Amino acid sequence: MQNANEVATQCEDTLASVLGLAMHFLKTLSFNPKDPQQLYSVCLYTRLVEIASGRKALLEKNSLVGIPIFLRSMFEADIDLTNLMKCRDYSKRMYASFLKEKLRLTKEASSSKPNPFLKAVRESRNPAEDLKETKDELDRLAAEKNGPIDIRCRSELAGKIDEYLSIYNMLCLDTHNNIRSLEDWHIEVAGSDDYHAVAFKQTKADLVHHLSAIPGIVLLQTKALAGFLGTSGIEFEKYYKEYTELQHAVKQLGS
Repeated sequence: MQNANEVATQCEDTLASVLGLAMHFLKTLSFNPKDPQQLYSVCLYTRLVEIASGRKALLEKNSLVGIPIFLRSMFEADIDLTNLMKCRDYSKRMYASFLKEKLRLTKEASSSKPNPFLKAVRESRNPAEDLKETKDELDRLAAEKNGPIDIRCRSELAGKIDEYLSIYNMLCLDTHNNIRSLEDWHIEVAGSDDYHAVAFKQTKADLVHHLSAIPGIVLLQTKALAGFLGTSGIEFEKYYKEYTELQHAVKQLGS
């Protein structure tokens, strides 16, 4: 049985292999850019590939603190891509989510106590008019049952509520510098009542479960998007075999 360091190396090798597949797929795919469902599906897939490529670069430099943080973003892109390919009007929900954030910003820009960082917004636009237009557009989308939905609802729609209630929760702790995350990453027990604050404590071996998830998300969504767009001629068997072997190795570590 492999040790954690060997499995971490296997994770990196599998990621490199899957990214090679993804880059080939990006060069060969064909889609209709005038179809919002296809356009945003490709955009989300491209975002997944870019994030995974960024993680590969972090691993090569042994810079690990960003891994869980990026994985959270990857999870959100993964569920949105799944929903987008499944639901014809899901791009409208994505637009509604943008409008919800725009509404929050516009309210702040039009506040009686002006935010100095929004001075340019106030000078270039009429926040009061923007506020009404944005609210009207949000109301229209909501009336069509295409209003914004939160991350939990998005996860349920994608069939990934279990992941949201477990893995995603843990990733949020790292993203928000929660005290639990700080203890895991930066506190070392030196004795029964003695602790040290440390840097660069975590190793690749400690993050095997995070690392194994990255190529899995890219591989599964490459196959899903190829099927959605009708892209043919891509042999997935080799990559699935490689990823299955990685999953088995990770599972063995916990047995």
